[in-house]
Amino acid sequence: MRLEPYLKPGRTLILESAKDRDDVLRRLAEAAAGQLSGVDASRIERALLDREAQMATSAPEGVAFPHGLLPGLHETLVLVAAVRPAVAFGSTKHPPVDLVFAMFGPAEAPWQHLSLLARLARIAHFEGALDRLRACQTSEALLDSVLAEDRALC
Repeated sequence: MRLEPYLKPGRTLILESAKDRDDVLRRLAEAAAGQLSGVDASRIERALLDREAQMATSAPEGVAFPHGLLPGLHETLVLVAAVRPAVAFGSTKHPPVDLVFAMFGPAEAPWQHLSLLARLARIAHFEGALDRLRACQTSEALLDSVLAEDRALC
């Protein structure tokens, strides 16, 4: 499953001066709400916070995969954010997070959700990919780089 249908212009962010994990999640929720019709940012933020309360979505590579299934959502979207400086993301076992791969999808399509999470994880583990993504200085460059990494997996 390729990312391009779900990761479009406006869905990559450079988050400067984020205070903490909750600030990152709030800003991601606001960005997602701007991309989805009829979905309130507070509903998205609540889904992310609830998911993080179950288990932190950070990984040992300094990345996080916050995600949520929302009943009634009619489309799936992926957001990618570079967080500068890195912030603690809820796990004392993992380093601070400077790359976030967020995803939101309909509760009625959990298979699609899992396939996209697996794809994002593969990109994060692709040799050199995280270094290339971390080097991006603009949201446009980040979008181009993530999509290039996605194409390289095929």
